[in-house]
Amino acid sequence: MQAHIKSGIEYAVITLLVAGLCLWQLISINQDDEASAATVALLGLGLAVAAVMHAVFMLQLVRRTGRAFLPWFLAIVCVPVIGSAVLLAVLLGEAEPSES
Repeated sequence: MQAHIKSGIEYAVITLLVAGLCLWQLISINQDDEASAATVALLGLGLAVAAVMHAVFMLQLVRRTGRAFLPWFLAIVCVPVIGSAVLLAVLLGEAEPSES
């Protein structure tokens, strides 16, 4: 796997983990009765920024690998979880050496 594609995958996965952490904290803090509005707002902002950055890194990977941009753009923006998972699976599947 080329270094610029590998780093793009790593950045996309890191931002996905940050978005998951923000979502987890947002859900757990809202289960308390005394959730601070500022904390909820900051976690929501962190979730939004991480999700957008994840989409940006995924679309950069689409461009770097020379794939058709519009179908992947629609997949990543309209159904982000499925689109991202499929693109990561395709990219990581290509990285494996074939055993023919």
